[in-house]
Parts: sequence; structure tokens; C-alpha cells
Amino acid sequence: MGELLMCMGASTGMASGLSLFNDARKVVAFMGDATFFHAGLPGILNALFNRHNVTLVLMENGTTAMTGHQDHAASGHNFNAAVDKIPLRQVLEGFGIQNIYETDTYQQARLKEIVGQAVADEGLSVVIARHPCMLKFMRQQKKKSGYQQRVVAIDDSKCRQIHACVEEFACPTFTRDREGQVTINHDLCIGDGSCVQTCPVKAIAAPRPLEQLPSKKTRE
Repeated sequence: MGELLMCMGASTGMASGLSLFNDARKVVAFMGDATFFHAGLPGILNALFNRHNVTLVLMENGTTAMTGHQDHAASGHNFNAAVDKIPLRQVLEGFGIQNIYETDTYQQARLKEIVGQAVADEGLSVVIARHPCMLKFMRQQKKKSGYQQRVVAIDDSKCRQIHACVEEFACPTFTRDREGQVTINHDLCIGDGSCVQTCPVKAIAAPRPLEQLPSKKTRE
């Protein structure tokens, strides 16, 4: 695919520089939606203006996740009240960017497909990968009456120890031991179910209440 870059606000500028000396591969940069408004716009505009061969993946989760879930210009809220959202796509289209793709981040097969399309485009292309921040969402759910913690589990009859959950999905919930067996740490599992579609033999069961599991940790 090409070079991969992630840096707060600098990824598109760095990607533009790398693209000047890279004719063989497309450079791919990553940026969050909060950073997009905070410091990302100049680099994107520069890449468009100078026709750099870059694909930008914009990770839109509706919050400033890395510094405490503060609101930003596309969140629909400021510190005091609800406000009109400033949509990422409208800003990109206002710049004149033609190749813009959108999908839910949890639709992994679709996301992979459109990233491939974006990388094949000449010049600047943008993929908006959209899904709410699940850490923030689950914290909000825990405050509701009747909340039940839900976690994933492993179906031992299906597991073939392919380890896609560890090596490709890389969720810290999954840990592999020396024998190749994988345990699920339910203290870390937020129960969003995003990992279920990553297993090629469908050995990860959908989230269910923690009380329904035989033990706190389940082997793969």
C-alpha cells in the first residue's frame, strides 16, 4: 500500500514530503477528527494545492479521545451548549477535494475495500472512517440504570489458533501465551463486539453478559 503516517496535525504534511520522492507507492496518512480542526487543515490544503499523491484516512469518532473526550467543531457541542456541527466532508468539499470516501469503521470489509480504491486514486484522496468512540460510549452506558457488562468469549470448538485476533486486530483484551493459546481479559473488554468479524473461523462469540460466562477469563 505504501508508507503509513500518524502524527497530531503533521501527518499530511509529512506524507506530502515523502510523496515527492516516492513514485512506487502511495503514501497513506492518518488523522483524528479533533486534530483535523486543531492543526490538520493547513497540511491538507497544501497537499491539495501542490497535487501530492497522498491518501488521508480521517478517523471520525466525534470527540477528542486522546486528551479526555473534549468536544470539537464537529461534535455538536461546545463547553457551554449544543451548537451546529461543522461536518468534515463539507470542509473537504469546500477545499475542492474530489475523491472522498465514507464508511463506518466497524464495517471492516467495506473499509478495506474503499481504502484500496482511495490508494488507487491519483493525487489527494480522503477516507472518512466514522464510528463513535466506544470507550466514551461504554462509560456513558455504565451510568445508566440496569447496565450489564457484556464481554466476548471464545468458542473452543471452532478455534484453530490462527491468532488474527492478536496479530491483526491487536486488541489488548487478547493475550497469547507460549503455547499459542489466547486468553480474553474481561477487565479490559468493553464488549463492543468489533473483534467478532476479525476471526476467519468465527471462533469469537458475540458479546454477552459477564455473569453468563463460566469464568472470568476464557481460552481461545
